[in-house]
Amino acid sequence: MNLATDAGREHIVFGHEIDWSVTGSVVKFEGLSPADARALLAGGYMHPDTRSGRSPTMAEMVEFMERYAEAVPEREGMLSAHGRVIAPTEPDSEVVLEGVIYSGPTSDAFVKEYATLFYRADSFMLEKDLHARCWFD
Repeated sequence: MNLATDAGREHIVFGHEIDWSVTGSVVKFEGLSPADARALLAGGYMHPDTRSGRSPTMAEMVEFMERYAEAVPEREGMLSAHGRVIAPTEPDSEVVLEGVIYSGPTSDAFVKEYATLFYRADSFMLEKDLHARCWFD
C-alpha cells in the first residue's frame, strides 16, 4: 500500500501545511479527534496495519475511538489521539498514532476494553470515571 504524503494529512492534523525544511523529519501532535483519525485512515495517510511499538494497529485504535466517541457516558468526556506525522521525504512517511487519551465518566465496557487493548503501552494510566492515557514508543 502506497501511503499518501500530500499536505492534506497536515491539514487534517494541524489545520495548516508544515514547512518540513524548518521542522525536521517528525512533528508530534495531540488532540486528534476520532473523526480526524478516521479521515487519516480513509485518506490513505495511515497504514491500517502499522503499529507504534507494541500498540494495536492503527485501524484497531481508530475503531476503538469511533466506538466510544458517541457511546454513553463517554460522549460526555473528551477522547483524542496523539502521535506523529513523519516528513514526506522520509522512507516511513506516514501518520502514526502513539496513544489514546480520554477524560470524563466511563462505563465498565470502556474500562475493560481500554485496559484490554492498551495494557501493553510503555506508559499506561486508567482511573475509572476520571481519565485514561496510554503511550506507545
